[in-house]
Amino acid sequence: MPRVVVHKPQPLDSEAKAEQLQVQLVFGERLRQLRHDKLMTIEQVAEIAGLHPNYLSSVERGERNVSLFNIWRIASGLDLTAADLMGRLPVREVKHLVTEHRQPA
Repeated sequence: MPRVVVHKPQPLDSEAKAEQLQVQLVFGERLRQLRHDKLMTIEQVAEIAGLHPNYLSSVERGERNVSLFNIWRIASGLDLTAADLMGRLPVREVKHLVTEHRQPA
């Protein structure tokens, strides 16, 4: 039996890649809007968050699958919570499994 490598990310299928891109784009648009609302530059937010401006710019363009830690850092740079940044992400449609209903014994 082959050994399973737990820490190796599994490749996404085309549907999951499309979902990921959509989430990244929506997150980036939200980030840009909140930054503009606060009249802040990318450089200002990046400095406060401890991130490189080029990284932050790529997040705004939806090119990065940003980590939870960096979402937290970006939110702090905008004086917001991570929930404020993530609040408008699209709701994921999931397939519900049909389960058997068992009679109590």
